[in-house]
Amino acid sequence: MHEPRYGVLLDTIRRLVLPEPRILDVGAADEATLLRRLSGATVDTLGFDDERFPPGPGERHVRFDLKEAERRDAWPELEPYDLVVCAEVIEHLPVAPQHVVAFLASALRPGGWLVLQTPNAARLANRVRLLAGKNPFEPLRPDSTSPGHFREYTVDELLDLARGAGLDVGGWLTANYFDTGTPANALLRRLGRAVPRRLRAGVTLWARKPRTLTP
Repeated sequence: MHEPRYGVLLDTIRRLVLPEPRILDVGAADEATLLRRLSGATVDTLGFDDERFPPGPGERHVRFDLKEAERRDAWPELEPYDLVVCAEVIEHLPVAPQHVVAFLASALRPGGWLVLQTPNAARLANRVRLLAGKNPFEPLRPDSTSPGHFREYTVDELLDLARGAGLDVGGWLTANYFDTGTPANALLRRLGRAVPRRLRAGVTLWARKPRTLTP
């Protein structure tokens, strides 16, 4: 399902970072394995413990519940990173995203990049379901350890979040890069760029921490 999205993620990152980047992957998921394919990358992870994805040599895992991001005194100390990747995470958090993005921005070195990936709340499939009188968003799951999506975001909301954290937006893209295997999804993916930009399924945004000004 996520293979096309991974391709977009890696292509985006390769344009942003130099060889041997220091990276923080938020969520400790399989993205960390992919990010290690970048030339000389060192990939730390942040989130809950997950034995499937142990740190590599010279790397570390920071255990932190992002729901605590609203408390600045709870933020763990992180070394400055060239890149922070928060992919398909922010929509799962029952906390104001301003706190989360501010925390992630604090982990960047001057000139470092934050890359956000998340489903587009305004995607065409959601609009069609609304027109049919159906709720396009899944109900919260009974399992609190994996409750699903609390809140999805639009392109403009992500732009506001990045700028509100003091970051300079470098760019953004949208694409129907989720392969769910359904006929409707296959049709949308074949349509590609024919689908209006702000109606595509996924959003990838990259924003930079301003470099320190010199006198």
